[in-house]
Amino acid sequence: MAIVWVMIGAAVWAGTLLVCRRRMERAYGAVDAVLDDALAGREAAPLAADRDTRLSKLAHKAAKVARLREAAACQVEREKETIQSFISDMSHQMKTPLASIRMYTDLLGEGGLSQEEREEFLRYTRENTDKLQWMTDSLIKMSRLEIGAIELAPVPAGIRGTIADSISSVQGAAARRDVTIRTESFPDAAALHDRRWTAEALANILENAVKYSAPHGQVVIGAERLPLFTKVVVTNWGRGIAPEEQSAVFRRFYRGKNAGDTDGAGLGLYISSLIMEKQGGYILVDSVPGQRTSFSLFLQNCKE
Repeated sequence: MAIVWVMIGAAVWAGTLLVCRRRMERAYGAVDAVLDDALAGREAAPLAADRDTRLSKLAHKAAKVARLREAAACQVEREKETIQSFISDMSHQMKTPLASIRMYTDLLGEGGLSQEEREEFLRYTRENTDKLQWMTDSLIKMSRLEIGAIELAPVPAGIRGTIADSISSVQGAAARRDVTIRTESFPDAAALHDRRWTAEALANILENAVKYSAPHGQVVIGAERLPLFTKVVVTNWGRGIAPEEQSAVFRRFYRGKNAGDTDGAGLGLYISSLIMEKQGGYILVDSVPGQRTSFSLFLQNCKE
């Protein structure tokens, strides 16, 4: 009798093992299918209604991993395209001054030039060298701002002093074009900003305003305290910006159709927008082609 019970127990045990093995084989098969779908970037096939809910969770997680991998691959591709575009734009911008320097140094090396010609070619060489130096400095500044290597330190400070700093840095360029920079009367307002970097952002706007003003024209700066922001407005009268280009002028290396042969690399406005963004501000442009252009810089007000 005992032998019978032992045999029955063994049979039950063997049957249980067989059932478990088959279930494990089905489970492993389902897992294998889910992983195959994930590796292939496909959505996992629907599971049977009676299938273990753990497998359903696994299928969902595998699909999520596949989507994350696809998103990461797309991000890498976008970054690669951005870098390639940046290098292409940079090389294009540097090609002209480099070619000019090469041409003038070749001419200077040939000899047989009058003193007047030598001085003229040397002046052109210096101008193009200065342009390359400015571009290099701007590119370094831009890249450091983009990756966060430069940290701005916004503190409560009067805006009048920041505006004065920016004006002093462009007075020379304004004098050469006989452009007057006029400041409207406004009460000094304390805004949250990094004075040095905000002055640089404003100087870039002023430099553009001077370059694209009509000869013997003027640039006007005003400020206004709003409920949340302090607004600084720079207005010039000249070529203006077409409506379809106004959203593009803050892009890196962008130069408008009206830029013509005016010197520039399309970096100043982009750097200014980065500086404003880094301290919680922003810039807007409003322009009427052939008449005027106004850039408005918004700085956060100090909490009272």
